[in-house]
Parts: sequence; structure tokens; C-alpha cells
Amino acid sequence: MRCMMLFLCLALAACQNRTPIDRDAVENDTTSPAARPLDPGIRPVRIGESGPDFPACSTRGVVVELGAGETLPVRTAPFAEADITGQVVNGDRVDVCTRSFDQRWLGVVVRPNGADAAACGTRRHVSEPRTYDGPCLSGWISNAFVQLTAD
Repeated sequence: MRCMMLFLCLALAACQNRTPIDRDAVENDTTSPAARPLDPGIRPVRIGESGPDFPACSTRGVVVELGAGETLPVRTAPFAEADITGQVVNGDRVDVCTRSFDQRWLGVVVRPNGADAAACGTRRHVSEPRTYDGPCLSGWISNAFVQLTAD
């Protein structure tokens, strides 16, 4: 038993790294993950999450509560740091296809002015959830500026 304890202590001592950390090198390292800006990447909008018996995007909404002349960015992922792919203004109609886990972001398909949901393909049924690849702008917007509607 003593031999086993001695072996364990020696093994743990050998694992210790006694090399001092060069703090200047760490602070000036631009390749470390901590030194790079946050990049949330891309999270495509998914359709068909309600199942095959429902439209691809079963909820609709309208953009509201923006100040005069303000726009709401449409982002590539549900994060304020994500790239902007487009923008919407008060009165723009969107089809809500999915939500972020924290419910603060909506994955939407933006309808062109005057177009109905059929123009973007969000009214049809899909057999299983998948990434939206239709003709209309899709992305993520803050749910604080969307009022859900019957159409």
C-alpha cells in the first residue's frame, strides 16, 4: 500500500509544470481565442419545426416599435455580434419559423413588400425540419420588435 501511495505522489509531482508563465507574451498574443473578437458564426433559419402537418413557418408577424427612420438588422445568427444581412422597418411582414433557446431572437423569413407568405414558400408543408433555402431574405431579429399576427 505504501508503495502504491509513493508511486501516486511521484506521478502527480511529475505532472506539475514549474515553468513560469510569461505574462507579456500571453497579453500580446493575438492568436489566442481571448484576443480575437467574438464571432458567433452563422445559424441558418430552420423551417418545418412544427411538424409535417403545419406550414413550414406557422407563425406570422409584423415589425413594430421602431423609431421614425430606424431599421432593425436581420442577422446571420441569434446574437447582437452576428453579421447583418439585411434590415426591416416598421410594417414589414415576417414569417416566424423558429426561435432562439432564450426566446429573445426570432428566425424569420422577410416577405418582400406586398408579397404574401406563398411568395417565400413558407406556407407549404415540409416533411422534416431543414434550413430555409427559398428566394426571400431570412435571418434573425430581436423579438422585442415583432408583433405576432393572424396573417
